[in-house]
Amino acid sequence: MTSPIRALAIVAALLTAGLAVTACDSGSPDGGKRTVVAFTADSPLSGEALKQAAEQLRHRAELLGFKDPRVSTDGGTLSLSVAGAVDNRTEALTHQVVLEFRPVLATAPPADSSTTPSSAVPLPLRPQFQALDCTAPPRPADPSTATVACSTTTAQEPALKLALGPVAIKGADIAKSTAVFDDRSAKWGIDLTFTATGATDFTTLTAALVTQPDPANQFAIVIDGAVASHPAVMQTITGGQALITGSFTHDQAQTLAAQLATPALPAGLRPATP
Repeated sequence: MTSPIRALAIVAALLTAGLAVTACDSGSPDGGKRTVVAFTADSPLSGEALKQAAEQLRHRAELLGFKDPRVSTDGGTLSLSVAGAVDNRTEALTHQVVLEFRPVLATAPPADSSTTPSSAVPLPLRPQFQALDCTAPPRPADPSTATVACSTTTAQEPALKLALGPVAIKGADIAKSTAVFDDRSAKWGIDLTFTATGATDFTTLTAALVTQPDPANQFAIVIDGAVASHPAVMQTITGGQALITGSFTHDQAQTLAAQLATPALPAGLRPATP
């Protein structure tokens, strides 16, 4: 299992290929070469919806590190023009990350073939927990119900199977996200600032977990169905901020922060075909 893939789970994102052309623009900061990628949506966009989608696409491109991003609209089509090459970052432009904070109910190594899962695993989840394959691609689950998921593998920590409670905090509760290097762990991470509602829910969650025995004192940070990290709570956390760490490279942390910092783009947004 490759941890960067599980950490971000973006390789199955919406865009695997795009219509990219190179054009010349004397106003480009790289000497004139620009790359243009055109997008369309499943449902035609017009008026304010098209204008909003264009600004969201431009903002996300800027946060992803594209140089001098510009978006034009013509007949419901969005055209993104950037200075230089697009490389392999096109898929990150439209993929909407599913971020969840869930309480941890139980954990076990993936190779555990015990016929009797821990009693901490809710009875309805036990067959699913036992059969969980941590080499299979992760999938987001119903946020209102308990579920099972696998953690990422790092040099310091092997993968685990986790039984998780319903979502306590969702991606919509994030007001701001920034890629940062955490000196304490010597890892790249994403610094999150919650909305007012998210901050209250995070304080409530950590206050409930701090009194629980291990591993029920942990909360899982789930990204696209994979558990990026599952820290233990040592005290109630107030202030409305949290740090996600995992096996992120700088580029992966920047990508995830950009995707979390921008609203969902229109459903079915994809490269236009010739």
